[in-house]
Amino acid sequence: MPGAVAAYAVAIAGSTHTSRNDTESLILDAAREALAQEPFERITIDAIARRAFVSRTALYFYFPNKRAVIDRLIQLAFSEIYEAAAPYLDGAGDPRRDLHRALSATVAAVDRNATVLQLAARLSGQMDRMPPEWEPYVMRLRNAAARRIRGDQQRGIAPADIPAGTSANALLAMVEAQVVREVVVGGSDAAETARVLAELWWRAVYARPDD
Repeated sequence: MPGAVAAYAVAIAGSTHTSRNDTESLILDAAREALAQEPFERITIDAIARRAFVSRTALYFYFPNKRAVIDRLIQLAFSEIYEAAAPYLDGAGDPRRDLHRALSATVAAVDRNATVLQLAARLSGQMDRMPPEWEPYVMRLRNAAARRIRGDQQRGIAPADIPAGTSANALLAMVEAQVVREVVVGGSDAAETARVLAELWWRAVYARPDD
């Protein structure tokens, strides 16, 4: 990943807004449409600009190159994924229920963004794991998961024998690998994948040795 694009990706990683203005939205919608219809290698900046009904100059005002457009789409995908996971990450209710709600919505969000995420993985040459460029986005999820687990440990509804950060790292690595391999790449049933992952997470964090 070129340095300029990497810097752009890191700069937007912490952002939670979905779009800066209507022009950027038009550009991103045009890029999504183009990706759904033809290979990434055949898509040009000019083609995206034409689809968006904006000038080439206007497009370059927002994005330094074609890869930066994709990185922005990835950022938006992860924002959607975080929002989908919020019932668990930001919740304080029954963890089993929250997990099923959150992972069902999260896997569905990944499935909706499969074209963009699969392209990003292919460009990175790592179809079986998360590309390293995604790390800032994934860290936001890991920090929130650790916060929820730690809170549930403090409330006494989860055993505290394993540090929350360790659990969050291991479980999110499991979710990442399974969703990428089974849903994004393999085309497996998203609902069943979510159900299994929610149960695995609940048992790992909340089940007690004597249960």
